[in-house]
Amino acid sequence: MNTPADPTRSCASANVSVKGMTPGALAKTLLDTYKIWTNAVDSGPVGVHGVRVTPYVFILPSALGKLVKALGAIARSA
Repeated sequence: MNTPADPTRSCASANVSVKGMTPGALAKTLLDTYKIWTNAVDSGPVGVHGVRVTPYVFILPSALGKLVKALGAIARSA
């Protein structure tokens, strides 16, 4: 999880990465395998590398659970 934990810097989006994977590869795997849309962010000079996840306000906990499970499975296989 690359998003700051500081509550004053929190918002409705998060940036996550998996060690050993490029942001583009992670975004492609999430979409192709799990049908989860994210945006790859690879801002070298800024230092942000991962996928941006922006859930809807009305998202169900089960949908967030699907993302967490997918990230776990990808991390274990990376």
